[in-house]
This record gives sequence, structure tokens and C-alpha cells, in this order.
Amino acid sequence: MNAKLRPLVRPLLLLVAFTLLPHIQLRPLWSTAFVSVLLLYRTWLEFTNRSMPMRWVLWLGQIAVMAAIWSHFHTFFGEDAAGTLLTLLIGLKTFELHAKRDFFIACILCLLVVMSYLLADQGLMITAFLMANVVLVVTLLYAVEAEQWTWTNWKPFVRPGLTLVLKALPLLVLTFLLFPRFSTGFGTGSSSVGRIGVSDNLQPGSVSKLIGSEEIMFRATFLSGEVPPQALLYWRGAVLDNVDGMNWTRDKSLESVDQVPTPPIKPEVEIYLEPGSDRFLFALEGTEMLGFPGDLLNRRVRVRDGRIFELNEPLQTRDRYVFESGSASREGPPSPRMILLNDEPSAEMRDFLRGFVGKPPEVVVRELLERFRSGGYVYSLEPPPAPNLDRFFFKTKEGFCEHYAGTLATILRRLKIPARVIVGYQGGTPTLLGNYLTIRGHDAHAWVEYYDFGGARWRRVDPTAQVAPARLSLGSENFMQAEDSLMASRWTSHYWSRLRLRSRALFDQIDATWTGFLLGFDLAWQRDMLSKVGMDGDLFRALPVFLILGLALFLAILYFFEAQRREPIAEDEKLYRKLQNILRRQGIVRAPFEGPLALLGKAEAKNPELAKAVEPILAPLIRARFGRDPLSAESIQQIKRDLRGLGRLKG
Repeated sequence: MNAKLRPLVRPLLLLVAFTLLPHIQLRPLWSTAFVSVLLLYRTWLEFTNRSMPMRWVLWLGQIAVMAAIWSHFHTFFGEDAAGTLLTLLIGLKTFELHAKRDFFIACILCLLVVMSYLLADQGLMITAFLMANVVLVVTLLYAVEAEQWTWTNWKPFVRPGLTLVLKALPLLVLTFLLFPRFSTGFGTGSSSVGRIGVSDNLQPGSVSKLIGSEEIMFRATFLSGEVPPQALLYWRGAVLDNVDGMNWTRDKSLESVDQVPTPPIKPEVEIYLEPGSDRFLFALEGTEMLGFPGDLLNRRVRVRDGRIFELNEPLQTRDRYVFESGSASREGPPSPRMILLNDEPSAEMRDFLRGFVGKPPEVVVRELLERFRSGGYVYSLEPPPAPNLDRFFFKTKEGFCEHYAGTLATILRRLKIPARVIVGYQGGTPTLLGNYLTIRGHDAHAWVEYYDFGGARWRRVDPTAQVAPARLSLGSENFMQAEDSLMASRWTSHYWSRLRLRSRALFDQIDATWTGFLLGFDLAWQRDMLSKVGMDGDLFRALPVFLILGLALFLAILYFFEAQRREPIAEDEKLYRKLQNILRRQGIVRAPFEGPLALLGKAEAKNPELAKAVEPILAPLIRARFGRDPLSAESIQQIKRDLRGLGRLKG
């Protein structure tokens, strides 16, 4: 390795480590461990001055990387496979830093890795990380080109790197605005990032384990500007109709699958859904129409029994959809399976059920809810073990929402009242915007729907509202905050908790605004925006041509100003050029081979009075240009005054 490049190895290793920070969350765990081992080993070699591994060892490492990628993804293409491959290759590249070219390649790989992150996440954090990473990469490129680096003299390389990035921002904005938009989605990966969220399998503990999760599941914007009360925000995800003791699942073999007929006509709620939520599309009760703005034929969405919407394929990247809510669903009568149970009630349960025989469903539900409210039941995140329904209902009386929802639905079925369990999310965290909510993992919830034969409709009933009414009225986050404040030994813990939540809400609002702009800037928005400046019809269809011309013009302007900066003009030369421009308007033009005295002679030949005004200007310029008499500040100001007077003379 060139001795001048040796000091650049350590900053390069730091740059690679910084570039791979999002890899921990966005890529498989085994790849994170593998590349971490590579970087740690390479750093150890650098600090101990040990020799690099033999070339055949690196070849074996490359083969192992390819085999691992194929084993995990079964392909080398797509967002996840290609992004992980790039990451592992950059780890191996740190062992091949022999020439300046190798440093350049490593820097370019860093940029490609960060670009691959954008395929999975276009949020504000990853965008800010991208900008910071680009500045660092360009800074290191300047240092590599200069073949010098010291830890005490790195600032001269940061300034040109930052300047170059700032100059590229207008080009970035121009490309974003004029690049033709597509309606096919942004993600290309084969699998989405795993997240902790609700599923179509409900059992004791499956929802309560999410109470500590602050992962964002989706964001909701109410386009009308008014957010319903927290107690009415039930985001339905899946209908569970098959019961086995305390476990509820979705009977996939019996439900019909129909295509949503048309996209929403009057969208009322806009959802920004995070990837990794399987196929769930969350919507409020009574939703009849749901669709993605870019999916003109509405092929991505299907509706299942219970008016549950889901994707044809799992979501690969953050996306948005809208739906039109309604007051009631036009769902048909229940199927016979809504009263099926796979076991017989115990003697204690039979005695309990005798008190409800012959009563209307609404009366049964009201009395059961009253039992939950006043029967000593406790809302607990860590309830005692309850191997069966009877032990929970008659003995322990401590549970989370899945315990109460599953128990109520089972009792209703034993009384031949059609019932089902709904899993999804309840409530949401408001931000500074009045019409915006963030729904996180801890908002997961389970409730019950029973069929009202008199009203010919399904009705929601939530037994958790009887046991812990504050959970629904305040929302999950505020409820937990209130509980923490009661147990806090000092008021400061409550203060810092509120400050943390407010800060997070502020950041989430900014991030949501940024994300909403990126996802919302589709073909329709682009067409509407450009039509306001006259680019519609044929001009809009020629958008690629305008993009190329715009980029060419921008680069030409940038090159012009950069050329001016690369060739600084002395003050005497600027004044001499200004004098020539004034004389040119008077009809006196100097040939390329003529000097300043020839210019004075032409002025005298045309107008002696004009020559008298030119001579005091030209004399100090000649002495400064060809002699050793630089212009003083007073001389410069005097020449500028004389030039202004000369400009007012008529030839």
C-alpha cells in the first residue's frame, strides 16, 4: 500500500461502520453478525500491524457470502438480497485496500448500501442519515484524492464535501419534481421487515406481550379534520371465528375471498402503513370501500368475511391507502360456524348459563358486561396462569383484553348467540396536528362482535371497557403513563415521561409529514402541480425531455460558476475588462493581438476628448499589469469613479 494512503485506512473503517448502522434493523441478524466480525477483525489487523489474509482466504469469504445469500433469499436480486449482498461485500473490500482505486470503490459501495436502505424506508431519520453519510463519503474522497489525512487536520476536507452536497441539492429537487412518477410501488424486495404486531391467532398473552412495543404500526390522518373520540377508534384487522378452548384463530378454509369492487370515491381516512404487518389493512367499523391511490384497478386489495380488508401480497415498503368509513356495515347474516364450539361446558358453567336462557341477546350482553364491571375482575398485564376458561372466569379473574374478549365470545356462543373475536388496534397517540394519530404496537387490542337479529347487524362489544374504562377513553399510551405516574416515587419521573412522549410525538409528526409528502407525490399530484405552470397535455407527456434539458441546463450553469471560481480574476484585470466593454459601446474594439496602448491610440484617433478620459484610467492599470506597482485601495476606488464617468460620455 502507498505510504500516503495508510493513514486513510482508519477513517475508512469508521465510515464503513457508520454506513452499516441501519443494517442492524433492516437486514437479517446473521448478516449483521457476519459483517461485524469482518470489521472487528480488520480493525484488529490495522491496530496490531498484522499482515492481511491470503488472497485465497478472501476468495473463500466471497464464496461463503454468495452461498449464505442464496441459502437465505434463494436469489441474488431484489431489495433484501441485493442490499445484504452489498453490505457483506463492503466488509470484504476493507481487506483489499492496496491502491487509491480500492478506496474509491469502498466509498462507492458505501453510497450504494445507503441507497439500498431507501428501498426499505424513506422516513426522515434514514433521509437525514443518507445526507450525513454522503457528506462523509465525499469528504473521504477528497482526502483520498489528496492522499493525506491527519486526525487534527480533517476540516479542510469537510468543507468542500459539504459544499458539493449542498450544490447537488437543487439537482436532487429538480430530478424529484420532473422524474416521471410510477404507480407500481417502490419496494422490490422478496420479504418485508419483520415487526411485532397483531396476528390471526389469539391466545392468552398474544396481545399483552405487545404492551411494551413502541413500534409504529401505521399512521392515520382524518381528512375531514376531526378525529373521533379514543373510545370509538377500533381499527379492525382480522375476524377470528374458530375457537379451541382459550385460543381463537381464523378459519381460512371456510371464508370467501372477493375482490373489492371499486376504489374509494370519497376518502375520509388516509393510512400510512408500515411494512411487516403481514397482509392486514386496518380500517374502522363500517368501512365499505378501501384502496390504494396508485392502484387504479384496485387489484392489490381483497375483502374477506366480516368486511376485513387485506393485501394480495405482503407489503414490502411503507405505503398509503385510503378508505371511506360508514356508520354500519352491510354485511350479511352470520354463518352457522359463528356458534360452533369444540367442547362441552363444565357443570359450573352450565349452572351459570341457566340464568340467561330465554333472554334476548342484548340483555345477555348487558348482564355479562355488568358482571365484568362489578364482579371483581382486574385488568392485568401479568395475570396468574389460567389453563382454561372456567378458571379465569370463576377463579383468578385477572387478565388482559384477549382473556375478556375470548371469554365473552365463548359464553355468547354457548347461549347460541353468534359471536366472533376481532383483533386489531384501539385508539392511537395524537400529535400536534389535530387530525393525525400514530398507532403503535402497544395499541393492540381484542374485542367481540355479536349478531343482533333484531337490528340485523353485527354489534361491537368490548368487555375491557368494563374492567379498565380508562384504557379506552385515554388510549393505551396515556393510560400506561397515568398508571406509571401513580406508582412513581418522585414527580420528576412523571415529568420526564411526559417530556419524552411529547418529544417523540413532535418528531413523529415531522417524520409523518415528510413521509406523507414522499408517498403522496404520485402521478396525479405531479400532473396537477405541473399543470399549474402550463405543463399539461403533450408537454406533460414530454416530461422526460424536460427533465434531461433541465439537468443539462443546471449542469451548464454550475460548470460556468465553477469555472469562474477555478480561474480567479485579478482586480486590475476586472477593471481592464470593464474599460474594454465601455469602449466597445463607443465603437472602439481591441483586436486580440493588440495591447492597452493600441486601445488608447484607437480612442485618441476617434475622439481625443475620450482619450483624455481613458488615459488616467489606463495608466495605473498598465503599471499594475506590466510593472511592479500594484493597485492600492484608493487607486481602485478612483478608477471605478473614472469608469462611471467614462460610461456617461458619448463617443
